[in-house]
Amino acid sequence: MSYQSFIDRLVGQSGVVVQTVPGLGVGTGVVKVSGQVWSAETEWPEELAPGTPIMVAGRSGLVLSVLPEGGQHYER
Repeated sequence: MSYQSFIDRLVGQSGVVVQTVPGLGVGTGVVKVSGQVWSAETEWPEELAPGTPIMVAGRSGLVLSVLPEGGQHYER
């Protein structure tokens, strides 16, 4: 049986932005996913404002990588 940490299980889950997440990975903001608050970053070209629905696309350590819900992966 393989072990999957709680944070890994957040990938693919929906949430909402609590504190602005700057665009293009230039900093971190705060999101709420599965009832918990997490630091988050995005490669999306625009900042994600509070209240924006998001999807968890991945993680780096304890920082979630998010996209706006319905957004596709963005290549710089």
